[in-house]
Formats: sequence, structure tokens, C-alpha cells
Amino acid sequence: MHETLEAVQMSSRKVVDGDLKVYLALSSLFLVMVLGKFSQIFAVVIFSVLCVYADRKAYIRIIRVPAFFLLGALVVVLLTIDGKALVGFWIFRITEESIETAISVLLRSTASLSVLSFLIMTTSIPEFITALSKLRIPKFIVEMLMLIYRTIQILFEEISKLDTAASSRLGYHGFRNMVRTASLLAFSAFMKSLKRSEIMEEALESRCYSGCYPLLQSRSRGAGISASIITAIVLAGWWLG
Repeated sequence: MHETLEAVQMSSRKVVDGDLKVYLALSSLFLVMVLGKFSQIFAVVIFSVLCVYADRKAYIRIIRVPAFFLLGALVVVLLTIDGKALVGFWIFRITEESIETAISVLLRSTASLSVLSFLIMTTSIPEFITALSKLRIPKFIVEMLMLIYRTIQILFEEISKLDTAASSRLGYHGFRNMVRTASLLAFSAFMKSLKRSEIMEEALESRCYSGCYPLLQSRSRGAGISASIITAIVLAGWWLG
């Protein structure tokens, strides 16, 4: 059975929990952007360990696709930046500058990917929005985020049902049938999503919704670990960098 992202977020093991994990991830992401390569190396190691501890199999699934695109980007960087040529073949050259740039891009991207993977694996969208709301973000933005999240869930749910129904009726058998089924599925998904959205609006009104969406409240833990991680990243970038 395919495990959803929400199931991973609920079942993953967390050494840092509550709003604190969101602030830890956002702070670490900012630090790896502004500090040197040693802080990025430390961030890769620390957050990779946290992700493996949380759910090793899910971590591999999450980073697989971004890693593929990152590899392609590194190849482009290696072959397109001018400078002192080290290796050349046909019209392509690998230069000292391209190698330095590729290493910089690799470290920064890998560090950012590790931090975001930790955030994705341990934090649901409602938890993330709740943490943001405590940073004095305007309430209407928080409400829009919650409603958009719920609407996207409805859209995916309807598409999944329609796709299963089409597959069970051999709707994708042959190119002609596939194109016809895809067009019908898109139209049906749009109409059903509008209907479900109207039902959701009626449900909110029946519960006296006044523009203030209830937010998930959870207790934070792991303050010592969070402080140690931030300190390690800062010191690595300051002293070693």
C-alpha cells in the first residue's frame, strides 16, 4: 500500500517537535544560505541524520527526484562557465571556475534539500501554518493558506477517484482513449471540485465560521537540540569558514 506524505508526517520519529521544528528549519535554511561551505556541510550531516532517524525509506523517496534534477544542473554548470580550461572535449570545457561554482551549488543545494526534507517529513501543513501564525503574519494570509490547502486536498481526492474509475474501465488503453479520458477527467474533476468546495463553504457557515480558522496547537520539545544545531552551524560557518 502506498504511504501518503501525511502518514509519513504523523508516524515519523521527531527529536524536535511542535512549532520549534518549523523555526529550526527556517533558521537553518537562512544560515546555510548566508554562511560558508563548512556550515553547509554541517547542515547536510546533521539534517540527513535527523531525516534518517525520522523515516529512512521516506527520506530516500523524498530526495530522489530533487537529487536527479540537481545532478543535471551540476552538469550544465560544469560545462557552461568560462575560465581556465582543465578538460576539453568537442565544444565543451570544464574549467577551474566551473568546478568551484559546481561545488558551491552542490553544497548549498544539498544543505537546503536536507533542511527542507526534515521539515517536510516531520511537519504537516496545519502545523506549519500554525507556527507561521505565531510570527505575527496577517490573519488573512493564514486563513488563505488553510483554505487553499484544504481545496487542494479536495482536488487531489476527486482526481484520484476519477483516475481509479477510468483505469478500471480501460480508459487509458490506447493513445486515442487516453487523450479522450484525460480530457473528460479534467472536466469532471473541475466540476466535482467546485461542488465539493460549495459543500465545504456550507459546512463552515453552519459551524459559525467568521474568518478565523481553528489552528492546531502542539507542545514544543527539543529546545536544547535545536540550540545545539544552530550553534554548530553558526560556529562552523564563522570559525571554519
